[in-house]
Formats: sequence, structure tokens, C-alpha cells
Amino acid sequence: MTRLRWAIPAAVLPFLFVAACGGAAATSDPRPITTRFVTLPDSDGGHPVPFTPTTDHTYRPGVTIVDATASGPASQCTLGWPVTSSTGSRGNLTAGHCVSGLGQPTWLYTDSSETGRLPLSPYELHEDDTLADGTMLDAAAAFLPPTATAAQWVTTIDGHPIAGVMTPREVATLPRGTPVCMAGARAGLTCGPLLDANTRSLHWGGYAVVGDSGSAVFVVNPDQSVCAVGILHDGPADRDNTIAYVEPALQKWNLTIPVTAPHRLSPC
Repeated sequence: MTRLRWAIPAAVLPFLFVAACGGAAATSDPRPITTRFVTLPDSDGGHPVPFTPTTDHTYRPGVTIVDATASGPASQCTLGWPVTSSTGSRGNLTAGHCVSGLGQPTWLYTDSSETGRLPLSPYELHEDDTLADGTMLDAAAAFLPPTATAAQWVTTIDGHPIAGVMTPREVATLPRGTPVCMAGARAGLTCGPLLDANTRSLHWGGYAVVGDSGSAVFVVNPDQSVCAVGILHDGPADRDNTIAYVEPALQKWNLTIPVTAPHRLSPC
């Protein structure tokens, strides 16, 4: 399966406008059925961008995150779920397979020329494996540097407040066709049907391309708050993707996704 991390050889950095990933559709196309979750307008996808900078200098889900090795930029993925550690450190998750090496420089671009950079601390937590119970774990955490302010840390997903986190067991009970959405750095905000789910991972028919790995994946309540589901892992085609659940990573590392919804009329 194609990992949705974008490896960036230094020699081709100026040519990031090249399309990445095949366009074959998933073979299954379940129709949405009765569910309490809703989709978002204009979220079908199909028009990826080379990358998404954080032009307002905030750490917000859905922008491009880059890490480097001694030879230069190594991978381009998506900044995902905001998290706090047990000691109060603020940061974000991405996919574990995006990490080129712990301790390497990590940053967000702040402009379209890739010259401006907003730093994060190097990745401190990293896992790309399967747990003993078969659950897929593909997550990494990078925390904000001491110079970052609280106002720079965005705890919504494209303006949607976070209502809570769903466990793998809860997601596995959702009916096929349930709308599931993603905030990707290349594909943008996209939604598509749940194709299949068990307690190990979720098979999703929404649109994503290389460079969207690490994206926050969620379901949307009628009040427009979101419930955290997972982290984009990989896929053999643009509309045939695998999601790793986020809750096991939170449990393993004692992290918390901040609940920012003003009320819980539509809890997770």
C-alpha cells in the first residue's frame, strides 16, 4: 500500500507541483445510511495543492509538517490532532511513518516559497507498528518550542470545535457509509464513506493523496463539532485509504486531545 508521506529529495524541492498518487476509486461505494453524523459541504476533494503553509504563523491541524536529516528535508506530511502531555506541554500528532529520525529539525512552512519556517521541537514520540491486540498504531508527536505562545496553538479542526475522542470499539459499531472527514495538507478538507471498520483500523473511501499522512480524521456532529477518530495512515488509491485510530496513541503516551466544543449536545 502507498504510504501517504511525501519524501522530499533535496534536488526536487522546487518541483513539488508534481501530482502524487494514483486516481483509481475504491471498489466499494456504500451509500450513506441512517447515522447521527453529517458530512461537510464542498468536501469531495480532487484538487490537491503542493503543500499548505501556515501563513498566520499558527500551529493548526491541516498544514504541512516537514522534518529533516543531515542531508536536508526528508518528508512532508500533515500536522494533525492537537494534544497536551501529562506535564502540560502542547503539541500535535502526525503519522509515525513520517518520522525520519527522532531529534531531527521539524518545522512548518509559513509562505508559498518554502523560505519561511515556523519551528516545532523535534519529534519525541514515535510508533509505527501493530499492538499485541492487532490494533494499528501509526503516530508521532511534536511539541511546540518554548518560544511559541498559547495563541499560536489552534485547538479546532478547520474551525470546528472538538467534542471528544471515539475509541476503536465505538468506531467499529458505526454503519458502513457513515461520513468520515479529514483535514489534509494537500487534499484539504475532504469527506467520504466509511467502507469498513473493526477494532484494529478503519477503511475509508474519502479523498487523500501523498503528503496527507498524519491528517486528523473525524466524524462531524449535527452541531458541527467533531469527534476524533484517527490518523491517516496510507492507501493504494486516492479514494481507498486506511486510518489508524488515535485513541490507542493517546493512551500509550498519556496524551489528551483538548475538548473545545462549547457544549456537549452531540457528545462522541
